[in-house]
Amino acid sequence: MNECKHKIEPFEYLGGRDFTSKLVEALGLERFNQLTDVLGVNKGTISTWHTRGMTPFELAVRVHLSEGVSLKWLLLDEGEPFDDNSQILVSNKQESKRIFNIDCFDISKGLLTPLKQISFDKILLDEIGVLNVMAVKTSNSIYLVDKENRQAINGKYLIDIDGVLSLNELQRLPGKKLAISFNGSTINVEEDDIKVIGRVAMVMGKE
Repeated sequence: MNECKHKIEPFEYLGGRDFTSKLVEALGLERFNQLTDVLGVNKGTISTWHTRGMTPFELAVRVHLSEGVSLKWLLLDEGEPFDDNSQILVSNKQESKRIFNIDCFDISKGLLTPLKQISFDKILLDEIGVLNVMAVKTSNSIYLVDKENRQAINGKYLIDIDGVLSLNELQRLPGKKLAISFNGSTINVEEDDIKVIGRVAMVMGKE
């Protein structure tokens, strides 16, 4: 056995949301919270990883041994997620991982009614920087709502006011107040008066 005479420096591993995004992609999932069922990790633990930028190395090894995911790709963002041998075995599985099925709802009279799921290429979702999304369909548009973005700042949001859901423009004001646009009119409310379901990340409409 040859003696290692050079110093082995530590790597800069991915952590937090960068790492869990890799897990979601490698396992063909659609949302971060699905990791709780697949890997048996509670939501609080995942939140801690995101907040502290932690790297759960045991999960990296587990996913590598179970699914053949490259550790260099998973931990260092180097190379491809699967080597050539693994790719042969999982090519069909990987093809399906590129397509995300998103829950879609019709919004009418303040209620959401489930519709047939719609499919998106993950490349598109990566481009707009969202994973945990839902679609809301109106008469002439489809709104992709980012359910991870619940802090109302400025933009169009899916909100709940006393159990009635609607899509509205919100603007944060001083003193923990929000300005809400209703059909061209604006009213000011306390931040706690509404519940934000998510922020609209993309709109697709008919010409």
